[in-house]
Amino acid sequence: MEKTNENQQTIVVVNNTSNSLGIASTVFGLISIFILSPIFVPLALLLGIIGIIKKQILWSIVGIIFAIIGFFTSPVLMSMLGLAGAGAAMHATGAM
Repeated sequence: MEKTNENQQTIVVVNNTSNSLGIASTVFGLISIFILSPIFVPLALLLGIIGIIKKQILWSIVGIIFAIIGFFTSPVLMSMLGLAGAGAAMHATGAM
């Protein structure tokens, strides 16, 4: 006599391992290095932190590093361009 168990269940575990938050953090961080750092730096940091919480470590850390670089370089570049422009304007008018 053979016994069969008709109440067996198959459990499927779906592991959604997507790096979308980390990649978005990296893209926003990279953009923040060149333009609109006040908008893209907070976005990159926020998405990077959420990505780390969701175990998307590599892309999220790269995004946070780019956001930090964007935070330091964009204001510096803008002030350098502003000072260079002011110096050129002073030189052109003979104010030096």
